[in-house]
Amino acid sequence: MCVLFALHFFVVNFAHAGLHVVIDPGHGGVDTGATRGSIRESHIALSVAKKLAEHLRADNRFTVTLTRESDIALTLPERAAVAKRVKADLFISIHANASEDPRAQGVEFWFQNQLPANEESLFLVSRENQSHESSNRGQSHGGDETPSPQRDVSRIIEDLHRNHRIAASSDFSQTLLSAWYAEGRRKNKNAIRQAPFFVVSEVHVPSVLVELGFLSHENEGPRLSDVSHQALMARHLSEGVSQFASRLGSERIQ
Repeated sequence: MCVLFALHFFVVNFAHAGLHVVIDPGHGGVDTGATRGSIRESHIALSVAKKLAEHLRADNRFTVTLTRESDIALTLPERAAVAKRVKADLFISIHANASEDPRAQGVEFWFQNQLPANEESLFLVSRENQSHESSNRGQSHGGDETPSPQRDVSRIIEDLHRNHRIAASSDFSQTLLSAWYAEGRRKNKNAIRQAPFFVVSEVHVPSVLVELGFLSHENEGPRLSDVSHQALMARHLSEGVSQFASRLGSERIQ
């Protein structure tokens, strides 16, 4: 029931206007992200993002915006601002992973956490969020903290909105995962994860950060840079977005 309410909450105009999907290729420019020899996470993310955009633009249910379309650096607030400016309905951030454990492999889908993140999640978040300096750090918010019924109601509504968005993001993650493994590939049992990544926490629509695989893995790393494999990953993601959109549409007309 909570998920269904969340779907209604975010896409009330789906049946008429379709969905505006913002695709965020992680890193870029001097910020290469994870690397393996000459292979750069930022290049992989951009290539897969463009292929995903091409798939979605072929479907008249979608309008698509990329946060970057070339190898340029963007701050995390700039990425979130794109989604706000175009009034996005869905947000998907594309990344590639790396680990000190050479055995680590497989796709991961991350959405905002409701509970404090564990130590491993915080490590990954700090890597992805390192370019962000909070504009509010060290600022005083003054003394306007007098309790009032209006302020209490506002905070309750804000908390409900956040919980609904997290529920919808969880459902979006599950749908992407199902599409990714639809052809019977071996599933990563820890593929759905939660952490306070900036782009999935500050974009106020259903949002998922996708780690396509591990550059640090002996076999998976080189495969991530293969153009045909990138096309396959983009197709899996587009199928997941399409399935999620179909669910939104069916819920809207019931």
